[in-house]
Amino acid sequence: MRFFVVLAVLCLSAACSNTSSGGGGGVYYAADVKGCDAKTASGCIGFNGTDTKTGDGDATATDNDVVGTDGDAVGNDGSGTDDTASGDDVGALDGFFDDPDSTVVPDGGPLNSDCNERAKIVYVVTEQNDLLSFQPDTLTFKLVGKLKCSVGPLDSPFSMSIDRNANAWVLYQSGFSGGGKIYQVSTLDASCKTTTFLPSSGGLDLFGMGFSSDLPGSPNETLYVAGGGSGSFQTTKNTLATIAFPSMVLTTVGKIDVVGGADLTGNGKGELFGFFPDATPPSVRQIDKTNAKATTLQSWPLPTSAFSNTQAWAFAQWGGNFYLFFQSISDPSTNVWKLDPTTGVATKVLSNIGYTVTGAGVSSCAPSAAP
Repeated sequence: MRFFVVLAVLCLSAACSNTSSGGGGGVYYAADVKGCDAKTASGCIGFNGTDTKTGDGDATATDNDVVGTDGDAVGNDGSGTDDTASGDDVGALDGFFDDPDSTVVPDGGPLNSDCNERAKIVYVVTEQNDLLSFQPDTLTFKLVGKLKCSVGPLDSPFSMSIDRNANAWVLYQSGFSGGGKIYQVSTLDASCKTTTFLPSSGGLDLFGMGFSSDLPGSPNETLYVAGGGSGSFQTTKNTLATIAFPSMVLTTVGKIDVVGGADLTGNGKGELFGFFPDATPPSVRQIDKTNAKATTLQSWPLPTSAFSNTQAWAFAQWGGNFYLFFQSISDPSTNVWKLDPTTGVATKVLSNIGYTVTGAGVSSCAPSAAP
């Protein structure tokens, strides 16, 4: 997330400024697979067009879904036939960006417990519109690509998160209106798809994002967001909410009882955490997902000398540790900190990485203990 002021050049008033920070359901088509014919399933990876038995290279072992009759690749309803007549199967995260090694999700069913391998690491987005992967155990970044979202010239990535299928969900800050749109971004090539998310839903113009398993070890996960108005995001108590798939509808949980803009991260143990660089003192806190309380569970204060004059910040857990991406107004670029929750010690592990990181995301597939 990033905090700055822009001048909206198309405003009618002489001085029009916007405060900005930088953190529809889809369909799986056979044609999404390279070299795949949607009608005949010829060349489709994981489909044979007949779908009669397990272990024959089908999309799933038990879907019994006919491929090639209506342009639809998967999306079974367990009945042995396609669950829509037109070919546009919509389900709980079963559409969106799917690729040969993606987990296939039956319509309305739980996510497959076998996570996409790409969903087991951290990803970050930058002010420069780059999507990068980050491997915490080696402290290495790798460029995935430039974000290819169709946005305005003053729009910028604000926050992001990653689901178990390695889809990135990126909130853009609008340079003109405050509230931004959510885009679905491929972690293969940084290409984008629009979603049906309504900007400023629930009064949340800006927010941090994080997926958390619904129960410890559960393959089901929920996207949590924490935010507020574009002009008060960093100085007021944020609202905790959830965003449902595939409807992209936001539902409020409650008001977080800590002042300051929060970025979020979750894990496969069903926990949710917030990074509050503008709280007093700066801190990382566990958030109660049932009532939004951040003062009743675990908390880790951070040194004010290191986390002050916030310019950009983001947050992810991996391997039982927290990774804080933080840039003050005096820093040339982002620094990376590692917070050990056992000792409470935060250590700077990378300095001035050359990017301004505005969002970080990790799925509930990532290790929640040291690998």
